Amino acid sequence: MTLTIAPLGRAFLLAGVVGAALLPAAAEAHNGAGAAFRGRAGPYQVYAYDGYAVPRGAVEYRLVLLDNDRGEPANDVRVHITATKPGAPETVAEWHSYANVVYYTLPNAYPHDWTVDLRLAGQAGRGHVSFRMHGLQPVDPLPVAARSESTGGSPIGLIIGGCLVGLTAAAAVLLLWRRQRS
Repeated sequence: MTLTIAPLGRAFLLAGVVGAALLPAAAEAHNGAGAAFRGRAGPYQVYAYDGYAVPRGAVEYRLVLLDNDRGEPANDVRVHITATKPGAPETVAEWHSYANVVYYTLPNAYPHDWTVDLRLAGQAGRGHVSFRMHGLQPVDPLPVAARSESTGGSPIGLIIGGCLVGLTAAAAVLLLWRRQRS
């Protein structure tokens, strides 16, 4: 028994040491992977991500803010977000933040794009940037009709499958009980 646990313990120890060595690099690095927009707003680096649908026909977008000088999260930034789309007045976005991640909600502009105007103010200074974000195409609420091949009879396959699972479980219990007695 000791021989099988020792290699496993060494594997966990090695994984822990490697994970602890890589954790600071992973925590500090944010290269904006997957961002729809990457740019500067004064002393801040801004990463803007595509939105996802939320209730009331709205879309929630996400920003990640970094301090350019320190390369660290910009947690103390106050934001003001407005957006415009063709043929509509300027919209002030509702927003909330957690540390350096800002979530903002706008009505779905599909098939148009929003021109987002972002103003930032924090300990590092003030910044301003504009970028475009697209709306989301609505999901078709009507599913594609498919013919059902069901005859409406009894679920014989389900009954047989359940019996096989039960027999397999009973055999496993009996096998374990027999090994413990030996």
